[in-house]
Amino acid sequence: MAAPAMPLGEEFQPEAAIVNYFGSGDTLGGHLDDMEADWSKPIVSMSLGCKAIFLLGGKSRQDLPIAMFLRSGDIVLMAGKARECFHGVPRIFTDGENAEIAPLELQFSDQDDLCFLEYIRTSRININMRQVF
Repeated sequence: MAAPAMPLGEEFQPEAAIVNYFGSGDTLGGHLDDMEADWSKPIVSMSLGCKAIFLLGGKSRQDLPIAMFLRSGDIVLMAGKARECFHGVPRIFTDGENAEIAPLELQFSDQDDLCFLEYIRTSRININMRQVF
C-alpha cells in the first residue's frame, strides 16, 4: 500500500506500528506524527470496526481541516506534505444506523461469535504502520 508514496528506488520497510483503540465517545485530538527520523517515508493507517470522522488539517492548528469518513477496511496513506499536517479523529459512530459494519457482522453470525460482534459494534481500531529509520 505504501509503494506509490515511496521515494524512487526505495522500499517501505515497516518497523513499528501504533494501535489506537476507540470506544464509544473516544476522540483523538489534533496532532502530528513526528517521531520518525525520516519524514519522507509514508505512514500506512488501517481502520477496523466502526466508522469515524478523520480530520486532515494543515501545518498549523489554525488551518481549516478537511473531513473524511473512514469505514472499516479503509486505508489512509499519509505521505509527502501530508506528513507535516495536523490530523485527528473527533468522532466515531457506534450506533447501528451509522456504524456501517454490516460486512463484518456477516462474518460473526454464530452464537459463539456474539461477544466479538458486540465488540465491533461499539469499537474502532486504527493501526498505523511506519518506517522509523
